[in-house]
Amino acid sequence: MSSWKYLVACMGLSGVLVALPGQADAAIVNYQKHDHSERFDKFWMTLEEKLALRKEQKEELRKHREAVKEERKKLKEESKKLHKQIKDALESGADRSTLDSLGAQWGKVQVAKMEMAHKYQKKFKEILDEEQKAKLEKFKAEHRDEWEKKYRGGDDD
Repeated sequence: MSSWKYLVACMGLSGVLVALPGQADAAIVNYQKHDHSERFDKFWMTLEEKLALRKEQKEELRKHREAVKEERKKLKEESKKLHKQIKDALESGADRSTLDSLGAQWGKVQVAKMEMAHKYQKKFKEILDEEQKAKLEKFKAEHRDEWEKKYRGGDDD
């Protein structure tokens, strides 16, 4: 191979090797800044549209979301704090009782988050009429099937 072709190939390869990690870092930074609220909002707008929610239903749900927003945020921060403490304890070689204690605290926070989600889902279903509940079940089944195909590769029988 002539030297100029070799030089061009090396420059191209080095450019790719330099650019890709930078792009990966940017993606990580953008992901970490992203609090999933855009995806959450898009999901709810799609769901509201598919269920044909009435204006008063949308308003009642919005009020309920706002009412639990602070508690949800508090639990999320507590979970992050405990997760960091567990990670730091592991890195520092903490004893088993410390790890067990932190794990138990973190578990309580996770259960509280699950309880809050359950209450929200229950409230959401209470607001719906029978036709909307049927549409919701259909939407959930379709969404579950899409998720299965995307992340588990569909049927593996």
